[in-house]
Amino acid sequence: MKPLFITLLTAALLAGCSGGTTDLPEQVPDEAALSAPASDKADNKKEADQGASVSPAVLQAETADELAALPPGELTADFTIEGEASTWNGREVPETIRSAFLDSVKPAAEAAGEDSDALFGAIAGTLGTPSYSELVGWLAEYEPDFDEPLLPEPHEVESEKTRPAFPEKAVILLDASSSMLLEADGQLKMETAKSAVRSFGRIIGQKSDVALYAYGHAGTQNEADKALSCGTIEDVYPSGKYDAETFNTAVDGVQAAGWTPLAGAIRQAREDLAQHEGDITLYVVSDGAETCGGDPVKEAAAFVQDHPGRHVDIIGFQVDAEAESQLKAVADAGNGNYLGADSLEEMTGGMTEYWLPSDLDLSLLVYQSPDGWESSTALHHISERATLAKRAATSEKYRFMGAADLMLEKGLIDEAMRDALNDRSTAREKAHLRILDGLEEEKRNAVNSEVERIDAKIEDYRTRMEALKKEQGS
Repeated sequence: MKPLFITLLTAALLAGCSGGTTDLPEQVPDEAALSAPASDKADNKKEADQGASVSPAVLQAETADELAALPPGELTADFTIEGEASTWNGREVPETIRSAFLDSVKPAAEAAGEDSDALFGAIAGTLGTPSYSELVGWLAEYEPDFDEPLLPEPHEVESEKTRPAFPEKAVILLDASSSMLLEADGQLKMETAKSAVRSFGRIIGQKSDVALYAYGHAGTQNEADKALSCGTIEDVYPSGKYDAETFNTAVDGVQAAGWTPLAGAIRQAREDLAQHEGDITLYVVSDGAETCGGDPVKEAAAFVQDHPGRHVDIIGFQVDAEAESQLKAVADAGNGNYLGADSLEEMTGGMTEYWLPSDLDLSLLVYQSPDGWESSTALHHISERATLAKRAATSEKYRFMGAADLMLEKGLIDEAMRDALNDRSTAREKAHLRILDGLEEEKRNAVNSEVERIDAKIEDYRTRMEALKKEQGS
């Protein structure tokens, strides 16, 4: 009988699941910054004609997109997020830019007269925090992207031979050759494969030790890099107990790049596991045939020789006829199974029994829910960035207030103007904190809603499968 787990991997590839990532989005370009109102532009032109200028910087943002688009100050553009979020920032203009600030703001103070908004715009354009683009941009674009659960529907399976559902060691060989950079159903093959492997590891890792090898990830597909690419097989997750965070990090770190040393990958796994006498199954996820001159059929046969508990299962993802022929031969030589991820129906011809999930399979569905570590991690990332952005907004306010104090001290403004600028600084901070609070709540709700959707999908599957098992008396 074809084992459940090769079916699960195939189901994931068929579904074209996308993996989640936590990479920060590209920063909003300066061109996206909001323009000043037309009246301000007119005033600026008039003042420019008089030999002075007032910064057209936006006084405060009103939406998340506007907040992400606010440009940094001319003197603070290289300030770090960590520095901006520090709770030790005081009410002052940093000494390192104090002199430059006074030189920059003096003409604006003279030109602004009693117009506090114009002068505040100059201060914001000089001392505004650079943190909004990265932090708020990430929050605004974030959408939860948990791996879809693997929920294979009942299907016919061969009954010629049985194997344990969980081998003692499950060793995944992930093809990272350059062909995995091609798109399938609007997504890179590599991203679909990664999502399938992450989900697979989560399930099989509950009972089996897990290892992950990457091959084809070194060099490029150019002839000059062939030796490097063909000779690099890496155990990115050495055989051992499954740890979700470490395993997923290892999967996400694999990048498609070069040639396809399938034979070398099987041989490397055999050599590394030579001292293990228990059951081992290699799960090869590949979209093509050997391209490094090796003989993967011979290596698969060597892997299982004198070891009846060893198997080589192949999941062929969107492969052509020539590659499929070789991959099937590898599975046959390795006492394993081949499944084509692009045409599952073709692989079920001549089958006589229906597969239904076992009670154990159903009990393990809990591990497919993102509720727990995955959702907690997502919520933590949201809160972390929102908190950093809020602290940056507060640091910005105190820097603006320090600027007003400094200008008063130097005789550039009077107390009334200082108070007006401070009121403007406080209003800007409050507006930005309100946006950030709303954005944080929106994204936290999105995470919780996605968890509820996936959990409902799992529960529906569990209910249907239990009903079918009851009907069949299994």
